[in-house]
Amino acid sequence: MAPTFIYALLCLAAAKLPLFSGLAVVAAVEAANVPALARSVAQPKLNFEASNWIWNSGSMSAAFRKDFAPPSGKSLIAADMIITAVMGFNLYVNGDYIGSQSAYNHSEYAQRFCIDLQPGFNVFAVNATTATSNVGGILATILVTYQDGTTDILVTDSSWRMTNGSPVGFEQLSFDDNIWSTATVTAAYTGAQKTVLFPADSPNMTLSTAQWIWTDVIPANGNLPPGSRAFRKTFTPAPGQIPMSANILISTDDIYTLYVNGATIGNGTNWEVVQHYVVNFATPVSKIVLAVNATNVGTSPNPAGVLVVMEVNMQPKGRTSCIAGSIISSDFSWSSTLDRIPTKFQQPDFDDSTWLGVATQGAYGVLPWTGGLSIAAASAPITV
Repeated sequence: MAPTFIYALLCLAAAKLPLFSGLAVVAAVEAANVPALARSVAQPKLNFEASNWIWNSGSMSAAFRKDFAPPSGKSLIAADMIITAVMGFNLYVNGDYIGSQSAYNHSEYAQRFCIDLQPGFNVFAVNATTATSNVGGILATILVTYQDGTTDILVTDSSWRMTNGSPVGFEQLSFDDNIWSTATVTAAYTGAQKTVLFPADSPNMTLSTAQWIWTDVIPANGNLPPGSRAFRKTFTPAPGQIPMSANILISTDDIYTLYVNGATIGNGTNWEVVQHYVVNFATPVSKIVLAVNATNVGTSPNPAGVLVVMEVNMQPKGRTSCIAGSIISSDFSWSSTLDRIPTKFQQPDFDDSTWLGVATQGAYGVLPWTGGLSIAAASAPITV
């Protein structure tokens, strides 16, 4: 069809339809003569800047739901989600369990998940707990991606629905939440008050919220007998998440040997210098076991402690363009033994079920480990 004829038709349409602007006529003419250009989609940065802490005031445990359907003409394919809670949470999408955060984890650390979505209607569901009813809260940001490569951001706010406890089946698509109330925004997120770290590329490595730990017996004066102690922490990935690598920061007063899944990773002899190890996994693993042989040197009781942070980056099955991961630090969830160090304690299949929980002595910066610890340059990648 000749351009002149197209222009005449559009001018006639403009005369009949007053709302059909001259700009629209020009745009239509250009569209008729110029091939469509390929879309360049800028991906937004995933963060918590627009998110809010939400909770059900006065509740010790609560369930939350957020449903979402794409705009007309669009189809959803996936979500990249970061989420944390004051204490523990379980996350479900469309009734499927995605992952969790235990009560031992810190709310300064967020878990990151890659999630496949249905093309149309989807439901994000979370149940969470708290130790004190007036300080409960969850915080989340969800980046959803459409089939055409465009995206939208969902945040925790008053559009979420909530109720006390965890009603049976609350995570299912078919669950009716119409009688639930809307979530209460307890605070807007602000990094100036409380920065929440989450797995990223490059890793967010800091010791700021890790705890100095030792065995379950800590005298009031903080001085511990000389000798070696064994420590273990097992991390199990969320379903469908495959650990690819881990960045580990570790400092021990006084010396240590670090193992990952039984392999020796490194040694340290100066608590003021934090070692940074990069560990790659040669084959898919179902769990990551951190084991530390720590020694308090000297001839009389003196301070002793272990400080660790690990960021695990994972590749979801069948996905290549999404980051998933978790941050694990030294805290109450670690275990230790007061007895002599057992043979093969560093092996992933070692049974530590009879070991006692550790005691914490305070977060990074607590006495007697005040002052800034220097962090050494990252090691060359170590493959296990």
